[in-house]
Amino acid sequence: MNIKQKNVYLKIRVGFCTAVIIFFLLTGSARAADGKKQLMAMATKIAEAKQFSVSMHMGYDAVQESGQKIEFSEMRKVLVSRPNHMRVDAQLSDGKTKGLIFDGKIITLFDKDENVYSQTERPGDLDAAIRYAVGIMGERFPLARMLVTTFPTELQKLSGDVDYVEQNTLGAVPTDHIADSTEGIDYQIWIAKDSLPRRVKLTYKNELGQPQFWAEFTDWNMKPKISSSNFTFTPPKGAEKIQSIVPAAGNKSVSKAKGGAR
Repeated sequence: MNIKQKNVYLKIRVGFCTAVIIFFLLTGSARAADGKKQLMAMATKIAEAKQFSVSMHMGYDAVQESGQKIEFSEMRKVLVSRPNHMRVDAQLSDGKTKGLIFDGKIITLFDKDENVYSQTERPGDLDAAIRYAVGIMGERFPLARMLVTTFPTELQKLSGDVDYVEQNTLGAVPTDHIADSTEGIDYQIWIAKDSLPRRVKLTYKNELGQPQFWAEFTDWNMKPKISSSNFTFTPPKGAEKIQSIVPAAGNKSVSKAKGGAR
């Protein structure tokens, strides 16, 4: 190969490599854009739904003083009827059952095992009730942000360089696997073709031990059969009404042995 041929060869090789790099950069950008688009479509669909129900199987790490991580789990059934009704029934991994009902006027928390309940007057819409229950009452409410109508706006602010990982075909239905990272949390979410999440995983990277939280969503129903009785609380026989079931926000006396998701 003479010098002229070598120069032509080098130009072709450099041009090919440049084209490959540009292709992957453009493809990566397109995939990231698709991931962001799917993420926002999911948030918008949930936020704009007038009614829906879903079952959530979730697990979370509790970091012990020794640094050991212990996982606890629970099942939750959530029923939402906007603008101002919601019911959550939860069963913890130790068998205890608890719940929350909001009827547009009163937030009711109940503990079936202790046979106690508390009621707090809080007239208004569901968004305000959720924020009050979490921020003021100190109720542990996993993925509460997903249930308020401002979810798309909040997710938009939190989202960084969204990455489309792959199409996952191993679940009950195919899902698009999307990942993102914020200042304090790495999160992954698997979204089906109906724009509804099937799995979420969070890693709290700035906290001791980097605990994780995960949730699997099943039985999505965007048109559930709802009656007023779903949001009516009738105290069981012998139930005691108490001032509050949950500790006040910021209470440091809560045991670190069994934590929860944010």
